[in-house]
Amino acid sequence: MTRASQQDNDHDPKRRRLLRRAATVAATTAGAGVAAAVAMPGTAQAAPGDNLIMATTNDAGPATTTLNGAPALTLKNTAGAPLRLVPGDSIYPQVLEAPVGSMAVDDQGDLFVRAGVPTSPTNGWAWTTEWATTSVAVQPTRVLDTRSVDLRRNIVSGTLDSLGRLQPGVPIVLSLDGYVRDGYAIKGNVTVVGMTGSGVLTVWGSGTKPTASTVNWWTQGQILSNFLFTELGAVGAYRSVLTLQATASPTHVIVDLTSLLVGHPSQVLVGRA
Repeated sequence: MTRASQQDNDHDPKRRRLLRRAATVAATTAGAGVAAAVAMPGTAQAAPGDNLIMATTNDAGPATTTLNGAPALTLKNTAGAPLRLVPGDSIYPQVLEAPVGSMAVDDQGDLFVRAGVPTSPTNGWAWTTEWATTSVAVQPTRVLDTRSVDLRRNIVSGTLDSLGRLQPGVPIVLSLDGYVRDGYAIKGNVTVVGMTGSGVLTVWGSGTKPTASTVNWWTQGQILSNFLFTELGAVGAYRSVLTLQATASPTHVIVDLTSLLVGHPSQVLVGRA
């Protein structure tokens, strides 16, 4: 059968759809071959202007497909999510030239949004708890005061001197697991008091001690505070810890918690402000 002999049948929309689903069928394929090819699974190839075929995968290629509804378009799926966007590895730079309101899923699975107004569009990713964070303010809470036996209870590693002060060069680990679950960072205040001479306090999450300082003092008997914004770390079974270390002279330390950085507010276990 030649291509010319198929023309009369090609006017039938159903037959056109079947032929397009058979991606491997050549222009000169005969009747028996067509029937065999139609039975093969494959992606529906809908040419621009053709009907969308339900219950199949429709591939528009580089052409733009528009779905209109009045007054609004509603997509429903009683068995699952009403809309599914599949990650693609070639959405750039096309998505950057798309109309405002366009959405795409990049190859990492993140939702990209073309927002703003047509004359001044903006590009960005939708906020998700997978990689973004949120700062949750809480009631100011004292989580460490080495002058008080009760407020040393969160220390899970390291030793203090006989008066409860940090010893120079000896780090202590403070667990905040009772306040946050797998926290990213802490905001608050750190205070040094009762030091015997000049010194430096460094506060960090976990791992190797950084060279930066958090509070510096130059003589004995001072009371100095500084804002604290520090990443939380993990040590053993503890998932949200701070490490503190003094140098040069012993000192008492006070840590007050005011905010926590988390992936989702539900991770915060202490009362919110």
